[in-house]
Amino acid sequence: MIRTLVPGLLTLILVVIGIFHFIWAATPWPWRDKVTFTKTIAGIDTGEMPPPLVTVLIGAALVGGGVLTLMVNGTLPKIGPDWLQLTGMAVLAAVMLVRGIGGYFMNAGAAAEFRHWNSVLYSPLCLVLCLLSTTVAVAAIRR
Repeated sequence: MIRTLVPGLLTLILVVIGIFHFIWAATPWPWRDKVTFTKTIAGIDTGEMPPPLVTVLIGAALVGGGVLTLMVNGTLPKIGPDWLQLTGMAVLAAVMLVRGIGGYFMNAGAAAEFRHWNSVLYSPLCLVLCLLSTTVAVAAIRR
């Protein structure tokens, strides 16, 4: 179960969030306008969308993390040495840990919408993604 369910769940979540970032590079969907989007996602009420290139790069990194997960799990053909893939999983886990813990510090001065969603969804989800990434890496090491 750990070698199938955990990598599948991690990949699904990363790819879905990555696709949202691709969408957000062009539109604030599913929010009705840019101000609501920036209040909810970025914690600012200026309505100024994040730079599209940065948003696309974040989306690509998230989708790449999903692909990496499937490579480390053995579902997709591996590219590169095992140590590099495991390093990538460690980096993914570390980034999610930093965003998960650091996210709570981002609440200070942020819009109320962001503070709410960051506290109940964004930061906890990043901590879950850290746990799932770590689980995938440890399972790969023990194989």
